Amino acid sequence: MKKKLFWCFIFAILLGCSQQENNLPIAKPEKAGMSSEHLNLIKPLMQRYVDENKLPGMITMVARHGKVVHCEKFGLMDAGKPMQFNTIFRIASMTKPITSVAVMMLYEDGCFQLDDPVSDYIPEFKNMKVFSSQDKNGMHVVDQIKPMTIRDLLTHTSGLASGGPDTPIDSMYRAANLSEGTLKDMVRKLSKIPLLYQPGSRWNYGRSTDVLGYLIEVISGKPLDVFLKERIFKPLKMKDTDFYVPKEKLNRLAAVYAPADPTGIKVIMPDTRDISVPVKFLSGNGGLFSTATDYMVFSQMLLNKGEYNGVRLLGSKTGIKSKSCGLKKKCGFLQKQVF
Repeated sequence: MKKKLFWCFIFAILLGCSQQENNLPIAKPEKAGMSSEHLNLIKPLMQRYVDENKLPGMITMVARHGKVVHCEKFGLMDAGKPMQFNTIFRIASMTKPITSVAVMMLYEDGCFQLDDPVSDYIPEFKNMKVFSSQDKNGMHVVDQIKPMTIRDLLTHTSGLASGGPDTPIDSMYRAANLSEGTLKDMVRKLSKIPLLYQPGSRWNYGRSTDVLGYLIEVISGKPLDVFLKERIFKPLKMKDTDFYVPKEKLNRLAAVYAPADPTGIKVIMPDTRDISVPVKFLSGNGGLFSTATDYMVFSQMLLNKGEYNGVRLLGSKTGIKSKSCGLKKKCGFLQKQVF
């Protein structure tokens, strides 16, 4: 009897975490080939992080073979507000995989080849220089050896910087306020700043995926948020994923915390007034909000080789389609095909 009550309790937790209209199936861990005993070790470890004031709160979720076998909530989503299974988080760089999937959907539609120069679609990037050195006489730049490609953007080998490290180029990024305005405004500003290194020569975590967001707008003819909603979020029923949080959902938004001095944590982003309406800058790099359940659905789509719950976003081997896609450019009408 106690064992039955235990499993009823576990299933109640899993149901609360997974059933938000996207039909995440649940299963007992052993049915999915996992150990309940080992999964139960997650709870005390996560709770310890909360008890030691290292993290305010969290949701943990584990799935195997497409079925959720563990889901727990811990701590607070904001001061005095317990974490909920439908809490909305700023997912930051977890936005990047979603933007990249959108790019690959357009690739499958036959709109470009991965090794096409970015400047074929974003003319502003055609004559970008590359940083060489800086001395008392100023900054020295050179020409690109090979043009930046779409593949370079996808693999963070584009030469674009981030604005974080202390380099002359990163300093120029910070001064340019790249996130003020639209993606087109960002591209215009970036085009006037040299690349940090030669495209394809090394990896650097920078603005590449923001540029991919603009590439999606150029090729599809739609704003990034509209494209993602139509092609990814609605088909997968990711109803809590967007670039802003509507007013009726603000009570579910988690605050952002950071380390406090000398120990502990503190809220650094409690104000929600500026994100309750559609935003101007649609960052494919890190601008999305989402829930644990929504992101699990997206992750399952990737694990299922592009398909989830009867909805296919990508071919199991990307590039199997051979549609054509037209793109108006200055030189006329361009058509490309994927074979």
